[in-house]
Order: sequence, then structure tokens, then C-alpha cells
Amino acid sequence: MKYAVSDLHGRYDKYKALIKMLDKNDTLYILGDVIDRGLDGFRILLDMAQRPNVVGLMGNHEDMALKALSGLTSKSRRGKSRTNLSGLELWFSNGGAVSMKGLMNMKPDEQQKVLNYMQSLPLYKEVSAGGRDFVLVHGGLEGFSPSKPLEKYKRDELLWCRPKKGMKYYPDKFVVFGHTPTIFESHFTASVVPGKIYRKSGWADIDCGCVYGSDNLGCLCLDTMEEIYL
Repeated sequence: MKYAVSDLHGRYDKYKALIKMLDKNDTLYILGDVIDRGLDGFRILLDMAQRPNVVGLMGNHEDMALKALSGLTSKSRRGKSRTNLSGLELWFSNGGAVSMKGLMNMKPDEQQKVLNYMQSLPLYKEVSAGGRDFVLVHGGLEGFSPSKPLEKYKRDELLWCRPKKGMKYYPDKFVVFGHTPTIFESHFTASVVPGKIYRKSGWADIDCGCVYGSDNLGCLCLDTMEEIYL
């Protein structure tokens, strides 16, 4: 079986519950935003890096962290360390300070493994399951066109996209994304059940806002389209 989940935001307890749910032949796709807002995001990433049946994708929070952390180690022309203050401020204002604390608690070799793993995360995945074709991505497909190849989308169009009223995607592919907590989506449509996966014809938002009060982590089985909540 293939499963998709998104926006763990440091909830190691939810992550371990997901891992226990898997059989050895199952695959779990985690659609970004593993870190920030909760303490144990980097701890989750370290574990993910060692599991061949867990496939991570880039989220906007991982992207912010990489830009901020690369700024800490970059060098100016004179060879002096140069800090990217704007990158740090953006990351910390979006819950990154608690993640930094967790990263600093790791051993140096663990820190390097985590950073290498984050840098390897793809922006999207195309998978097939249960007779359907899926596009898995963190935020969505901003400026969507059915004829536009996925590799032509800009980074921010995949990581920061928000669902829009009347949005439609492919006629023959199902798009699964997170990023926008359904607990906050009442502004988008009154039919959203806060804290539950929101599904429309052709797409699903699976970010149930587990760090925003709902305490629900939604997981979608791609083979059966069953919704699982932890």
C-alpha cells in the first residue's frame, strides 16, 4: 500500500504512530513541512533518511531552513562568515527557532546527515496506486495548466500555492497536497470539515492542522482513498 501524509511539524509521536502502521512492503510519502512549530522535526527527518520505504518531499519550511542555515555558513569575498539575517528572520518567524534548538541538540554527524537529506528532497513525485495516477506536491500547482510539464513550475509555485475556489487540476491525475491546514480553510469553502482531509474532484488537501488545535494528522491511502486519522 502507498500512503500520503503532510505537515507533521515536529510531531514525532504522530510520526512513530504512522511508522508502526506500515507493513514492510508499504510506502509512506511525506509531503513536506516535517520541521518547525514542534521541537522534533529534525529528529523525524533523521529517521526518515534511514528508511527506504519513507519518501520525503520538500516543503516550504524545509526550503526556508536550508536557505537560513546556508546563510550561517556562507563566506563573503574576504573569507569571513556571512549571516543571512533576512533568511533567519523569515524562518524563525515561521516556527524555525524551536527547530534550530532541536538541531543543536544533535551530534555533528547527525546534523550533517539531516542537512544532506533535506537538500536531496524532491519538489514533487508522480506515483501510481489503485489504478490511479497521482501528483504529490507540498503546496499545489500555482498557475496550473494541464499542458505545463511539472518540471517547468517554479519552486515557489509548488511550495507556497494555496487552493482557490473552483480550482481544477488534471482530468486523469489526482493531485495531493498539504501546506494549507483544513482547520483554516473555511474562508475557502464552507464545506470543509476543520481538521479533516478535504477532497474535491481531482485533488485533496491532506494538511489537517495537527499543530493548530485539531490534533489530527490525516493520512490518505492512495490505493483505496481511505482516510486515516491519528
